[in-house]
Amino acid sequence: MRDIRYMFIFRQKNIRTNFSLSVLLFFCLCFSGCERRELTYYREAEITIRADWSRSGLEEAGMGATALFYPAAGGAPKVVLMGDRKQETVRLSPGIYHVIIFNRTFDDFSGIGFRGDTHATLSAYARQVELRDGTGETVIVGVPEAIASDAVENFEVTESMLGNYSPLNSRQAAPGDAESPDPCLLCLSPRSLVKNVVVKINIKGLNNIRSAVGLLEGVSESVLLKDGTPSGNLVTQQFELGEIRFADGSLTEGSVTGNFPVFGFATEVPHRFVLKMLLVDGKTQLEQDFTVVPHELEEEGRITLYMEVDAETVPDVKPEGGSDSGFDVDVDDWGDEKDSDIEIK
Repeated sequence: MRDIRYMFIFRQKNIRTNFSLSVLLFFCLCFSGCERRELTYYREAEITIRADWSRSGLEEAGMGATALFYPAAGGAPKVVLMGDRKQETVRLSPGIYHVIIFNRTFDDFSGIGFRGDTHATLSAYARQVELRDGTGETVIVGVPEAIASDAVENFEVTESMLGNYSPLNSRQAAPGDAESPDPCLLCLSPRSLVKNVVVKINIKGLNNIRSAVGLLEGVSESVLLKDGTPSGNLVTQQFELGEIRFADGSLTEGSVTGNFPVFGFATEVPHRFVLKMLLVDGKTQLEQDFTVVPHELEEEGRITLYMEVDAETVPDVKPEGGSDSGFDVDVDDWGDEKDSDIEIK
């Protein structure tokens, strides 16, 4: 009996010891979990990006957007791809950031490239350019796509904003509340970085033209994303003349129009415009020079830089191969496209 009593006491002590160890292990896990939460869970704040594109002039809602957060202290930006270009969230460490947003992504443009290592130097430039032999003239042979951007400087993530994505402390600004005092809501309103240019040429002998291109001097080759400032490096923009309209009741007189975007263009000052034409005989090439002063024209709430000139009469020629004459906007005859960077001066 004595052995049995000792065995019972030993088992009781064993149970109490195991229970104590279990409780101790539980508290250790709790404390270590809290420590890990303190070190990692609250090192970042969740920021809601909200963009209003109503003033951008863009009609590409399905293309998304890109937001860049540049640390004011220096270093590479945090890149946020916004599948829904109107709203997205990003988690940021404490610090001050300079923010830029633009439509699409860096790789979604064919006529636009990007350069610049900081938010102050990030710019969009024309990729498809060519240096003309003899003159050394730089010509943009592929017009840039529409691009819009906005920027916010010195956006601060503070210690008090950390951990706001906890299920117990999540916040969501009211839809459309652009003036929300929520420090974790960042509102931007992108504006267009390009200006739309329309050039109209009135021509007698329009029926004798097979193809035509226009070249407009004094166009900026790039633009800053942070504030839309165009580059002072001016080049020539080549563009297609694609809208042909004969005058009522005429088979020979009418107009041809080019409509294209540019990064920057001074208004109310003279610009040289060159019209190059290939006639329907397949060999005669004509070139006419004009000095034009563009002026702003507002249509449907959008500003267009408008220019109109009267060309000299195009002579009659016999169509190549005896075929019917006709206007062809194919510009293959005017040179190949080359992608290259232009040094900013």
